[in-house]
Amino acid sequence: MPSTLEDLRNTGATDLLKQLEQRVEQLTAQLAQRTAQVEALQLAGWGQPTALLAHIVEHTALAIGIVRKPNWVIELANPAMCLLWGQTEAQVLGQPLLSLLPQASQDLEQALREVLQTGKPLQRSEYALPVRLGDTMAIRYLDLRYDPLPSNDGVLQRISLTAVDVTTRVQTRHQAEKLLTEKRELHQLESNFVTLASHEFRTPMGTILSSASLIGRYNGADDADKRERHVQQIKTAVNALNELITDFLSLGKLDKLGQMQPLVLSLFCGETMAQTQAIAKADQRFIYRHLGGDPAITTDGNLLKKILVNLLVNASKYSSEGKVIELTTRTTDALLLIQVRDEGIGISDVDKENLFINFFRGRSAVHVQGTGLGLYIVKRYVDLLGGTITFTSQPGQGTIFTVELPL
Repeated sequence: MPSTLEDLRNTGATDLLKQLEQRVEQLTAQLAQRTAQVEALQLAGWGQPTALLAHIVEHTALAIGIVRKPNWVIELANPAMCLLWGQTEAQVLGQPLLSLLPQASQDLEQALREVLQTGKPLQRSEYALPVRLGDTMAIRYLDLRYDPLPSNDGVLQRISLTAVDVTTRVQTRHQAEKLLTEKRELHQLESNFVTLASHEFRTPMGTILSSASLIGRYNGADDADKRERHVQQIKTAVNALNELITDFLSLGKLDKLGQMQPLVLSLFCGETMAQTQAIAKADQRFIYRHLGGDPAITTDGNLLKKILVNLLVNASKYSSEGKVIELTTRTTDALLLIQVRDEGIGISDVDKENLFINFFRGRSAVHVQGTGLGLYIVKRYVDLLGGTITFTSQPGQGTIFTVELPL
């Protein structure tokens, strides 16, 4: 049997020796780290730490660290603190704290300097600490405390950091606040819906009832014009009711993208304008022009039609009789550009920022029947298609809506 190191090597036990040597190196490194922690505790004036104290620091859920000036080198970091930083103990010991957490270095340095200057503890509640976890950045919320650790001779060289991870608590509260806000918005939406529906439905229904009652009185051969006038009033009221119902039903379908389909803009827009013109005011002229690019595109035709119809109906609604409403399209390799131009009442500056909010009615639109949903619906459909919508307008000078959709 081999009895010496040379004998072991000669018998082919080299791999075993390498493993033993690596294990000795690991144990030596761990011993050095523990020695550094003990020395840090002693230098901080804690005296001889007992095995119980070392066990508590090692296994407590409270994150504990000690840093030393002038560069705030990390002398001690227990496993809980290393976990918060997203680093191992070997990676943090001996490293400057500000270099380890560069995204928070300014806040951390300010806090450490304040404790150094005042000699008093400093508390930070729900401090948002950016940390790198692998290849991604994350935010951890901490209840963080800085405490001065003067040595036995009273010189302040070290500061301890203790932290509790309250990320779950903060995220839960934020989520609860979000849900509460959404609940309030839903309650307001329901309230607006009831108020608006009761008013907007009552008006056309009253018109229908009144005209239907009056038609019965015009039985003579000379009353044809009067009967026709009331028939037109009934048709207008029915169209208004249909628009109201369409808007309200659309609210429940604003998060659904339909089928992508090929279409030709010249045909598609021509058909859409013909449908809109049928319910427009008398003598209003609708003009469509394709200004350039390939008119054959692929998109969600259903959503595109709803966008165009809402913009064209709005243009007609807020323009007087005999005015021109123009629709233009242009395409590039990656973009569909749509513009709807009218010669209507325009939009005041004070209303512009709220124009795409549901149930919003502008000051200049209070005498025009509507739900305040049309542009809100348009904006949601444009968002679904990944596009943008903008507008320019001046009171009394008309409005231009511009929609850009990716192809």
